[in-house]
Amino acid sequence: MKNIITHNINEDGRLLLWLSISGVAISIISLFLNYQLNFGNYLLLITYCGIVIYGALSIAIYKGMSISISQYLLVYITLSFTNLLWYFEYGKEGPILYFFIIIFTLIIFIWDNKRLLIGAGILLMNLLVLFSIDYYYPNFVSNYHDEQTKTIDIYSSLLMFGIVIYALMYVVKKSYAREYEKAKQSDNLKTAFLENISHEIRTPLNAIIGFSSLLEEDNLTKEQRKEYHELIDDCNITLLRVIDDILQVSLLETNQLALNINDCQLNKIIDSLFTTYNSLLIKDGKSAISLKVNMSGNNPIVKTDKARLSQVLINLLDNAIKFTDSGSINFGYTNNKDNILFHVTDTGIGIKKKYHDLIFDRFYKIEDNKNELYRGTGIGLFLTKKIVESFGGEIWVESNLGNGATFYFTIPY
Repeated sequence: MKNIITHNINEDGRLLLWLSISGVAISIISLFLNYQLNFGNYLLLITYCGIVIYGALSIAIYKGMSISISQYLLVYITLSFTNLLWYFEYGKEGPILYFFIIIFTLIIFIWDNKRLLIGAGILLMNLLVLFSIDYYYPNFVSNYHDEQTKTIDIYSSLLMFGIVIYALMYVVKKSYAREYEKAKQSDNLKTAFLENISHEIRTPLNAIIGFSSLLEEDNLTKEQRKEYHELIDDCNITLLRVIDDILQVSLLETNQLALNINDCQLNKIIDSLFTTYNSLLIKDGKSAISLKVNMSGNNPIVKTDKARLSQVLINLLDNAIKFTDSGSINFGYTNNKDNILFHVTDTGIGIKKKYHDLIFDRFYKIEDNKNELYRGTGIGLFLTKKIVESFGGEIWVESNLGNGATFYFTIPY
């Protein structure tokens, strides 16, 4: 079974991680300045707390804490620290008021709609309270001891302001670059897909037109007419399959792919495919490939869509035959406790590890070897993955280049 543990932080998580790390950096700089300027024990305590709290928040976000909880904690922790610093760093005389601009920017970046309005409202109320205190109680906070201390404090605060802005802009720039690359890759894949579709449709159509016109010749033998009819039938099947794949992608994109769930005997499905593909290998001149079946356990009856399950196995078997010239192809299933594990193993050209996830993307085709041309639209494995996921299962591949490939997928038992 597949057992892959990955750590994945999405775009929102990266932004929050960078901002929490910035909080640690700002707290460390503040600690150093407080020692140099002798601002007092309360500010030292606040900066120590900032290092610990922002550090713990960074670790929690990296470990996968809920994005929503992380957002609330980051905003309200930062707001609390800013209010404390406003009081201990001389109110309106100090530079801390500018940090409310950062908090407002942070709210715009991480929230939208209702939460954005609520966050902005809370920030505005907080500023109104500070304004009232400064306006009605001007002596509530003390002033700087001298101009030199004030100058150093203001410029150091600008440095901290710059750190946060850098973190915000860095994440935005990286996110934009990633999205741009994805959009460009998607556009390239669509272009390649249209070219493949054009080729896949035109080839059988040209064959149908060509052989249909040849059938009108009077000097054809009975064997030749039979051969041409068979070729036309094969091209019709190929054309119908390409069109069916395109229609199914459309249904999947709009979540309209319906499943017809009934009791199915797996052994009958496997035996039928074995008979069909044994004949197909001989017909396609690939009798050097040995087709084997491996069915573990009894003959289970499962509730699933027989046609869709067969389609998944057919797609995988077609790929195995396409990329295998000799050796063997083994397919079947194993009964597990909670699901049934299917496999299709071949001794073909194999797949580089860097492509193991990409091959299940829509329109994606591996074209490393320019000397070999493998026909296909690039949507077969995408359809296969979507169908398996609609069953509530998962699909993956294990392979190395030159050593064949094994595709696994599961369906609930």
